[in-house]
Amino acid sequence: MFPWWIYVAFKQMFPSRRGVSFFAAVSILGVALGVLGLFGTQSVMNGFHAKIGQKLRDTTGDVIVKRGGRPISEWKGVLEKLSAYPEVVAAEPCAKGPVMMTFNRVPVFPILRSYDTIRDESVLPMEKGFIRLGKLEDLDDDSVILGQRLAYAMRANVGDTVEVYSPAMLDNVGKDEIPMAARLKVVALLRTDFSSVDSNVALVSLRRMQELYSLGDSIHEICLRLKDPSMDESFAIRISGEVSPLSVSTWLDANESFLSVIKMEKTMMSIIILLIIIVASFSICISLYTSVLRKTRETGLMCAMGARPWHIICIYCLQGLLIGIVGSLAGLALTGLVMHFREPLVEIMVGRERLAEFYYFSSLPVKYEFADAWRACAFATGLCTLAGFIPALRAAAMRASEAMRNE
Repeated sequence: MFPWWIYVAFKQMFPSRRGVSFFAAVSILGVALGVLGLFGTQSVMNGFHAKIGQKLRDTTGDVIVKRGGRPISEWKGVLEKLSAYPEVVAAEPCAKGPVMMTFNRVPVFPILRSYDTIRDESVLPMEKGFIRLGKLEDLDDDSVILGQRLAYAMRANVGDTVEVYSPAMLDNVGKDEIPMAARLKVVALLRTDFSSVDSNVALVSLRRMQELYSLGDSIHEICLRLKDPSMDESFAIRISGEVSPLSVSTWLDANESFLSVIKMEKTMMSIIILLIIIVASFSICISLYTSVLRKTRETGLMCAMGARPWHIICIYCLQGLLIGIVGSLAGLALTGLVMHFREPLVEIMVGRERLAEFYYFSSLPVKYEFADAWRACAFATGLCTLAGFIPALRAAAMRASEAMRNE
């Protein structure tokens, strides 16, 4: 059998005739919406962080070996040494830099990146279906693969010819030479579903990139893709001494400031929603305090029948605890429901194009983490229990004789 004070707490929250009191229903709904806002926001921000991280690894590699801002001339021996490590899935010599590209007199300024057509090995996971139109096998020294959104901006398509001007061509202008644009045929379109890449990156062969940047046989960096991306930090430290004087960094080092902004956004939004939950807990406290005043005679009767002050405290604290638990569970269920139908909501409220323009993705990513759910529920439940404790002290301090005379 349950102790009598547990029965009283349940009966006050869930009267026999009405099923659930209006106060309990509104309080539970308020907590559920607070948990929905907190856990939903954290899940979306986790999704952004994870998906952006995955896309950055896919497009830059897990580990990058380079020499400051200078080209690497002795890269072949280093590449062979790095390729021998069992942790390395792909090792690619890479050259990249900004260029001016024109089509039908429409200029754009993308990042031109090399693809080693001779070795046909790249850190770009082409097996994920990044090539949507055309074929990767058609890429040679006289062709280019455009990012899909970049091609749309230029109104270029597969089969068209674009003109490319590199910064190295400016050296020829000082020598009284007229720079001749490299005419490259578009053989495919690249789509990674990461708008900063699809709208700002084009692929050419390594030899063409070396020619455009007057690198000779040099490259800008060596990119590595690992079997286990989580080992990138330890692997970078491990090889740093073996490739000296070249520097070794990870994709996280190269994008640390960008990813830190996302973390800061998650923290700030969580703080704002925590304040909303605190406001909801004040409302619960006021409602329970009002309930104490309305049930003054009932409290006095319980005291007259032998109830101890701690019994009275437990009744109201238990009500706050129940509101927190039920509201938290309802909030988790609401979060799952809203996130399941997030795509139609995004389409109505924001639009896929605007989402891709500002947040890089055409779909809203979500990643649930147990720690976030636990913290949101624990915080909401703790506040609700505390909200019940304050009016419980008021009820426990009543004298039975005074409470029984209350009108």
